[in-house]
Amino acid sequence: MVSRPTPERARIMHFTHIDNLPNILATGRLLADSAVGAQLRTDVGAVGIKASRRERPVTCPPGGFVADYVPFYFAPRSPMMYRISCEHRDGKAGCYPGGDDPLVYLVSSVDRVQGAGLRWVASDGNCAAGVTAFTGNVDDLGKLVDWPLMRATYWNNVPEDPDRIRRRMAELLVHREFPVNLITGYVVRTDARKAQLGHVLRSAGIIDAYVDVRQHWYYGYQRGEVRE
Repeated sequence: MVSRPTPERARIMHFTHIDNLPNILATGRLLADSAVGAQLRTDVGAVGIKASRRERPVTCPPGGFVADYVPFYFAPRSPMMYRISCEHRDGKAGCYPGGDDPLVYLVSSVDRVQGAGLRWVASDGNCAAGVTAFTGNVDDLGKLVDWPLMRATYWNNVPEDPDRIRRRMAELLVHREFPVNLITGYVVRTDARKAQLGHVLRSAGIIDAYVDVRQHWYYGYQRGEVRE
């Protein structure tokens, strides 16, 4: 049997468009949405959701609003990435058009955040939802986050459990900023993106980064595609 990391050592992941990485690496940190400014060249977030996160209070210290934190998921193939891929497939007007292929996962872990002394909170689901709960206590992670659902391939709501989508969007939120030296690796969808990312990293003076291709972390819908 393969052992799994405990919640205190769980993997966390933030994804961003590859266009944003040069500025992130030059700055040396990921910045919260409330402070990101010109660091974000290509914004893949939904305008309405980002607005709600600027108004959604965090109910435990260090407080503030959700937009004051750098967000990390506990699992790949999030509902947010699904929306991005579907909007690309459907050519939805007024949305980021590029799909999930250009997105890069920046991977770290709970224990690295703890070890660096960063202030953080975790949520049990979608931070824009009013019923979502928060904690800043690492000992609460085991029961706060639905870990079996984090490991599941499918997270859609079902009649016997209509809250699965919200819970799959559980987050670790790092207050204000996240230093890039805490990143343990990068994940991309294709070998072509790996080559592109390698060039970006080398241009930033990073030559020993771990970069992996994991198509199963993506949806990869193409424009106008129909799948059975």
